[in-house]
Amino acid sequence: MTLVIRDKLAVRAKDLLFNAQLPGWLYRLLWPGGDPFVAGFHEHEGIFVHVPKAAGSSVAEAMFRQPVGHRPIRRHLAYHPTLTASYFKFTFVRNPWDRLHSAYHYFATRVGTDWHRDHRWANEFIGPFGSFQEFVFALEDPRFAARVKRYDHFRDQVDWLVDPRSGRILMDYIGRFESLTDDFSRIRDRLRLSVELPHRRKGGGGDYRSAYDTRTINIVRSLYLRDVRAFGYDFGERL
Repeated sequence: MTLVIRDKLAVRAKDLLFNAQLPGWLYRLLWPGGDPFVAGFHEHEGIFVHVPKAAGSSVAEAMFRQPVGHRPIRRHLAYHPTLTASYFKFTFVRNPWDRLHSAYHYFATRVGTDWHRDHRWANEFIGPFGSFQEFVFALEDPRFAARVKRYDHFRDQVDWLVDPRSGRILMDYIGRFESLTDDFSRIRDRLRLSVELPHRRKGGGGDYRSAYDTRTINIVRSLYLRDVRAFGYDFGERL
């Protein structure tokens, strides 16, 4: 089964979470009970923005003892602009070529089932392709790429971190998946926490570098140019 009407509406609604034009009061009206702040944010005066496919589940589990969800900083601003300005804001990002490869394999394992929207999305957007390379080739079509990039795991990482009204990234600290342990330690010390990072979840697909050729490298560079420029990534950086 592919996406049903309620799934498509949910995806479009989620896309609005990144919208610059919605005033805070309307944002809160559209998502009542959607306050993104968990208790640990207030306890430690820190906000963690969990970018999908960048080791965020492990970080949230260690620091806040619960998931924090995939919630852009725009949503935090809508609910608590003063606290968002004053709390220590941090995140983790990942090499775009590696992140796309990991996201593809995550969804490829869900093709053929339909009990969750992720699975139905995978059937529609991953199922038709026989390989990662074929999927990347399809992303050369800007219409297909735009539809794929509406989904959390494929959206630009910058989208999660920027105030779309000003275009400014609001993070106080941006850690990297590639230096997860060291960066986690720096954030932990800043928040005065005595916690350890659990073992990183193993992604599928192996070393991303072996999955690309010149054409697919360039496709992904163009597709995620905002992330490449914002975070200084390039293809071939070691994990």
